[in-house]
Amino acid sequence: MQTIQQDYSYNVLIKRVKENEKSSENDFISLPLDTVPNLLLGDVVEQLNRIPDKSISVIVTSPPYWNLRDYEVENQLGREKSPQEYVENIVKVGDEILRILRDDGAYFLNVGDSYVDKNLQMIPSRIAIGMQNRGWLLRNQIVWYKPDHMPSPVKTRFSNTYEPIFFFTKNDWEKKVCFDIDAIRIPHKTQGKIQKPKGNLYNGKFRGNEKNIGASPGARMSISDEKYTLKRKKELPLNIICDYLRYWREKRKIGIQEIDKILKYKHTAGHWFRKDAGGSLPLPDDWLKLKKILNFDDKYDREMTETKLVLQVVQNHPNGKNPGDLWRINTAKTGYEHFAVFPEEIPRMAIKSCCPPEGVVLDPFAGSGTTGKVARELGRKSILIELQSDFVKIIKKRCGEIKIL
Repeated sequence: MQTIQQDYSYNVLIKRVKENEKSSENDFISLPLDTVPNLLLGDVVEQLNRIPDKSISVIVTSPPYWNLRDYEVENQLGREKSPQEYVENIVKVGDEILRILRDDGAYFLNVGDSYVDKNLQMIPSRIAIGMQNRGWLLRNQIVWYKPDHMPSPVKTRFSNTYEPIFFFTKNDWEKKVCFDIDAIRIPHKTQGKIQKPKGNLYNGKFRGNEKNIGASPGARMSISDEKYTLKRKKELPLNIICDYLRYWREKRKIGIQEIDKILKYKHTAGHWFRKDAGGSLPLPDDWLKLKKILNFDDKYDREMTETKLVLQVVQNHPNGKNPGDLWRINTAKTGYEHFAVFPEEIPRMAIKSCCPPEGVVLDPFAGSGTTGKVARELGRKSILIELQSDFVKIIKKRCGEIKIL
């Protein structure tokens, strides 16, 4: 496999993509005005070139897997001579997707693996690493577990029961996050707090050695349903303390690395001088140590050092639990020849969690149009790209109505 350069930053990649653009703004399509899916027919990269910069909120797709099916059309993805060529083509598609994705957008990529001479090729992993090297952040590797997976006659290895779904974003996504976990939470099987055993009879791992129950938060909770957490009496805004500490550090002319060295920390002090998502307040003990180093006044000593014990109870989140990165979803059934249909639940999870109501969804390998169908059901606008024109009738039947551009 050709080595992919490691020094691709997001800005460098975007500059390179723009320099190679052949389309002018006048060549771009107009974005959808309603929830009727817009369909672009043709080569995926050529059709992606028709989509305006930073216009798509969510891309969710499953491209043809390498060496699995022949869709009987020229220039189709998946018929490359080697896994290496396939990986390179998928990564190149990602270059163009990076251009059209909004800064707060997300890219969900489901791709399967293949064997060559009984040797698993690790194609999904190669793609993920290639994408990272081209400027993407990999937020999750989601495991799509298939409870109804195909039975396998193999006798020298385990059956394949899952596929990865990679959740990619741009590298500045934390600053412009669009992620609604509440939209995809799973209802709890039980409600309320952890239940205590009947009669407060403890039956956990410290049974018979109850004097050590205090060593386990779970054991304490099972007995008393209570625990205490030490917190500051008053929590000051991060930016106020950050400005204060920056002033005194600059006044004393002491570097952050020097502070870490004095405190015998590694990369800890830097968080106290940041206002973004990576910033944090010093603990009370650290505040007193900082005072000795920076010799600052007593202005915030009381707020930063006075603490109290707060009674905590363990309760379920009222909207349900985070679904996590293991998705248990059955494969989709279809009567259409050639199709391995994308389960509707996959685009539904992606769209509900990452696409705002005004956003546009894209599937660059539309196949039977599952993503367009789900986007319309969720009230989102969508664009589909498909190389095989014979699939238009199927897409239209499944989406109800389409607009070919």
